[in-house]
Amino acid sequence: MKFIISLFLTAFCTSLFAQEVQKPIINVDKITIARDNYGVPHIFAPTDPEVAYGLAWAHSEDDFKTIQTLILTGQGKLSSYLGKSGAPVDFVFGLLETKTTVQQQIKSMDPKFIQLVQGYLMGLEAYAKAHPNEVLNKNVFPIAIEDYIATTMFSVAVFCGVDKTLPKILNGSIANLPGFTGEGSNAFAISGSKSATGEPMLVINAHQPIEGATAFYEAHVQSDEGWNILGGLFPGGPLIFHGVTPNLAWAHTVNFQDKIDVFQLQTDKKHPGQYLVDGEWLTLEKKKIKLSIKGIPFPIYKSAYKSIYGPTVKSPNGQFFSLRLPALMDAGALQQWYAMNRSTNLKEFKEALEQNHLAMFNIMYADKEDNIFYISNGKMPYRNPDKKYDWSTTLPGNTRATLWDKFKPLSELPQQLNPKSGYLFNTNHSPFLATSENENLKSTSFDKNDGYETYHNNRSQRAKELIETYDKISWDDLKRIKFDRQLPTKILYPYGYYSDAFFQVDETKYRKLEPLIKELKAWDRNTNPESKGALIYNLAYYQISNTMKNRAQDTLNNEGAVEVYEFIHKHLMKNFGTLNVSLGDFQRLQRGKEEWPQGGMPDVLAAVMTKPYVDGKRSMTSGDAYIGFVKFPKGGGLPLIETVNTFGASSDPNSKHFSDQRELYQSQKTKRMTLDKEEILKNAQKIYQPK
Repeated sequence: MKFIISLFLTAFCTSLFAQEVQKPIINVDKITIARDNYGVPHIFAPTDPEVAYGLAWAHSEDDFKTIQTLILTGQGKLSSYLGKSGAPVDFVFGLLETKTTVQQQIKSMDPKFIQLVQGYLMGLEAYAKAHPNEVLNKNVFPIAIEDYIATTMFSVAVFCGVDKTLPKILNGSIANLPGFTGEGSNAFAISGSKSATGEPMLVINAHQPIEGATAFYEAHVQSDEGWNILGGLFPGGPLIFHGVTPNLAWAHTVNFQDKIDVFQLQTDKKHPGQYLVDGEWLTLEKKKIKLSIKGIPFPIYKSAYKSIYGPTVKSPNGQFFSLRLPALMDAGALQQWYAMNRSTNLKEFKEALEQNHLAMFNIMYADKEDNIFYISNGKMPYRNPDKKYDWSTTLPGNTRATLWDKFKPLSELPQQLNPKSGYLFNTNHSPFLATSENENLKSTSFDKNDGYETYHNNRSQRAKELIETYDKISWDDLKRIKFDRQLPTKILYPYGYYSDAFFQVDETKYRKLEPLIKELKAWDRNTNPESKGALIYNLAYYQISNTMKNRAQDTLNNEGAVEVYEFIHKHLMKNFGTLNVSLGDFQRLQRGKEEWPQGGMPDVLAAVMTKPYVDGKRSMTSGDAYIGFVKFPKGGGLPLIETVNTFGASSDPNSKHFSDQRELYQSQKTKRMTLDKEEILKNAQKIYQPK
């Protein structure tokens, strides 16, 4: 059950609450959409809601289908379009009950934020009315603002681990804890003291799916009210997720502190429908979730439960487990992002973070005043410090001693401002390894029950190696670091503690496998598309875990390593007819009917994750996606911005912007962007109003 739903949103506002907040006046004649040479939309208007309206229209022109699938998610009706494949998402959306939280909190939200959302939803509805043939089905429109914000909460909850935890409960493997992952993102902040030109710099580098609901879309929004930011957002987003303003910039990476707790309820056959807490039998709330599945002429109902700990599901062996996570208790994530979008300096940016609505994400920051800042952000609960409770695994759901409901302020989270080293970085690794050795935070200074990462991964280890080679880092140096495809000197993952066996097989004992073994031993650890050693290692990356599982081993020994080599030999001869295969022959970037050789690998800085494709090949699904470089000039003025996206601004195969950035992306080059309205309008390829 894999379903990652993005920070997206939806369509038209019809609720009673929305009517209490005066709807914004939208004058479409005053909204300007300017498309640059790459089709990236730059939206200008007098007010923020009008800009949001224009953003909704522009993004709908480029990817209306994806946006509508997210609208359906917010209604619990994704399966009315996707059929059976959408049913798990609809079930989990109903299980998590994010709409209930929204209904409880929406009246306390900032009216300016509500108007922004209303403007966005009005833009989506207007596009739908103007293009009725593009509407997927009758369920899409209209939608209440509560559904829209509830979908945001749902997406953040998924990012916080619901998509990984629920399947473990439902297949009976909940005790298994997640390990390292090759997926993630990179972010680097360089202060003037470490910069070759004395100018602060930031790298924005998300590793996300390259198509679909969580693929980044690039846009620039600018109002006469002071909102001016360029960056990345997900389909349906009414604002920028991370990007650059005239004064500051920030990047997000996923962090892995403990954002979700699982509680096993105490039940027995003598008390059906109840669970025991502190000696008292409580009633387990039960409800039926209605699933309207395309192709099935009648609705299907699936049971879901709720305890005092949170949403509850039943495992195959009849046990009940409850999920508790801060993301389900706070509906204000989008409101906080809006405040971050509008902040003009570090003080205002921190004030936005102090809202404490955003349940996760590392934040890497730089500004024109030469501040660099990093925080492992999260909505972290105060958990019972009693050592008998292990918060990293399943917890007893029979005592209120494990039931938390208060959260730590921003000041208690790991963070660093302007280290003397002049740099901060995160590649989804430990917040205690974010800068030079002597300035790193001490993990012992923070609550161990928060579950912060304490390790390096391959990307962080390699980034550290590269950064430390420079006394001063230039603009071009920063690009070389970010685009690096090399594994570190000591490979930490994948299979870090058993990769040595794979490199140590004696080729003289296995003549058939000798060419493969010798090629790997001579490999320089670079994952360029021309590399043959990288091809062998990449095939091993996806096979070793199967070999370990089949052999019931915790450590790969020589026999297991030989078995992996046998698999690689068989795979190459069957599908390619030769062992003389490079990484780019095997690993492809594919869109529409075209495909191209693709370098990179999981957990290198220019990361690439793949899935089985055709003829024994694999195709890229996620990894190095939206990339931005930002530099704030010494003498003031607007920042220098260069970006690139994997494919292009449009998801329409007939558009010239369907894959017009692909060549730049694969050659690891960028396009120049700007926040200068006059320059944008002067050079725009198309200027129009959303009507």
